[in-house]
Amino acid sequence: MDKNLFKSLINNILDVPVFITSDGTKTLSKFETEYCFDKDLQPMFTASALQYLLNAAIPGTFYEIVDYFDVAIIFLVVDEQKYIIGPYAKSAFSDSQMESILISHGASISKMPALKLYYTNLPILFTDQLQKIINGTIKALIPGSTNYEYRRLTGFINDINKESDTLYLDEKRYSEIYKRYDMEKRFLSMIRNGDVENIFSAFKEMAYSSKQDKSVMEMQRYYTFGANMAILRALSRKAAEESGLSVITIDTITQKYVQLASAKLTVDEQTRLMNEMITELTDAVHKHRLSIGNYSSSIQQVIEYIDLHLSEEITLIKLSDTVNLSVSRLSAIFKSETGDTIMSFVAKQRCKKAANLLKETNYPISEISSFVGYTDNNYFVKVFKKIYNATPSEYRLMK
Repeated sequence: MDKNLFKSLINNILDVPVFITSDGTKTLSKFETEYCFDKDLQPMFTASALQYLLNAAIPGTFYEIVDYFDVAIIFLVVDEQKYIIGPYAKSAFSDSQMESILISHGASISKMPALKLYYTNLPILFTDQLQKIINGTIKALIPGSTNYEYRRLTGFINDINKESDTLYLDEKRYSEIYKRYDMEKRFLSMIRNGDVENIFSAFKEMAYSSKQDKSVMEMQRYYTFGANMAILRALSRKAAEESGLSVITIDTITQKYVQLASAKLTVDEQTRLMNEMITELTDAVHKHRLSIGNYSSSIQQVIEYIDLHLSEEITLIKLSDTVNLSVSRLSAIFKSETGDTIMSFVAKQRCKKAANLLKETNYPISEISSFVGYTDNNYFVKVFKKIYNATPSEYRLMK
């Protein structure tokens, strides 16, 4: 097989890095330098760990490693050549989730801006996508080859030794569970993003696989029978809520379908109602994202930029460049639509984020100050008090 063609095809189809490891530790060291954000939190992304795992890899199998951040890579042997595919993200970035991971591992919250930059530069991919594309590419380049077996590794290693071989056997038993989990994540991500075009196919793929083995039939029962439909409805509601859609709108949509449901309905009728509810919910999210705050397109872009870059320096010039307007023109439109000056709005958003952290975490105030974009802690205290009529310390005691 042409190894460079395989690398190029996977790289272009999935938009993900692909490494050929024929030069030994040189490529692995390069991977560690470029893509291992933190050795303590990503021990399996280090050159030494990858060297061990590649040496233990079995031909005809592709292995997926998932780290604490939900960042993953795949490694496999094809035609006696070893490859690493990735890294890629398995879900959208979550500030609260990443903050929790950092704090639970004793890492400083000041790493958040760098972590967010690292994470959001990765493509979001799902196991079922990867499995189809990798197997399809191998079959195209090696006619007559069989499908590669999937194994997922979620253990995190600090000391590499032969006892780790047992991990392969243990993880294989749960491959169908992991597939179902990834299908669910993909499905819920589409609701959260208002992806009306693809939500039906995602639900159909999740609920009706063409395979008929025992694990898949159990999966279908999970999605389409009785009380378990209520579980899927609850998950869909939560995904829609995370998009920012009003809980009143969410409740109005979902309750309508609860009323339409009946114990007398057949499984197909229940599934049809579930599909209609999911489609309507996703469409509502889509419309909400298009008309967020009833602001013009330019102001929506500015607000989204501010929310995504709170930890960084935000200037009027950067914002005006984002929407291709002059500073004076943008300032006038922003004031007209929101009632705030741009920098006043930025201060409120930063302090709103700080207030949430003060209430929900025990992070030091100095770290919270830095995280929301204030390098001068005294200035942060001054701004916060002006907005909340209390210092950060006083506000924290109110919780």
